[in-house]
Amino acid sequence: MELPVLSGIIERRILINYRVDPDVIRKILPYPLKPIIIGGYASAGICLLKLRDIGLKYSPKFLKINSENAAHRVLVQWREGEQVRCGVYIPRRDTDSLLNVWLAGKVFAWPHYPAQFQTEEDNENYFVSVRSSDHRTSVLVRAKVGSTFPSSSMFRSIEHASECFQECSWGYSPSMEPGHYKQIQLKTTGWAVKPLDIQELSSNFFEDETIFPKRSVTFDNALLMENIPHEWHSIPT
Repeated sequence: MELPVLSGIIERRILINYRVDPDVIRKILPYPLKPIIIGGYASAGICLLKLRDIGLKYSPKFLKINSENAAHRVLVQWREGEQVRCGVYIPRRDTDSLLNVWLAGKVFAWPHYPAQFQTEEDNENYFVSVRSSDHRTSVLVRAKVGSTFPSSSMFRSIEHASECFQECSWGYSPSMEPGHYKQIQLKTTGWAVKPLDIQELSSNFFEDETIFPKRSVTFDNALLMENIPHEWHSIPT
């Protein structure tokens, strides 16, 4: 069963971006996905989403929910017939909403894992901590809004990074059904990013040397989006 169209507001979206050895990324991607190569690197990271009033499109507000969410993702491309499509592969989604866990996972075969989130947002300072119930996700981010984009980034500029992420609007995720995948498209009515200066960062996924050997992954940059109206459209695959 496919998800119906969902709509809401992305109240806060923090994108933590790493540059990764493409050969390492290729090992964790299912066929037919391939990493997008930018400046000789693959791009992977964590998306920390605070969603407000998310629910069925056109449903009344009292039927919509707020939630904190974390998604690990890789910028990828794949071929559909003669067309090359760009998007993100999302191997793992964590949420503080038990409704998301049950409805998305059990009804629509779209796995979401329960997690505890601690967040603080004050005067352009942001703190997000994620601890999943199965202990497989542990993320901590402390950041503040910055004024410049790092010159050492794999992206040429913040505009280049913004364009790349905006173009990769298709999400590709494992299904509860073995050998099957889910595809969803993010549609927004606005798009604006700001640079974030990272003061503290940890991720048990990107720090796992059984997946990412030493010197194969490096923090690249962080971006912030706020108050973006959006819709999620499920695509049959």
